[in-house]
Amino acid sequence: MKTSYGKVKVDNATVTKADIMTSNGVIHVIDTVIMP
Repeated sequence: MKTSYGKVKVDNATVTKADIMTSNGVIHVIDTVIMP
């Protein structure tokens, strides 16, 4: 995980929405698929 130009990146994916609270956890939306 790193920041670039004020955006949080995980591998090649950019976090587009962060900290969406749900009843069973937290969701972070990214703009691409990350392969395990």
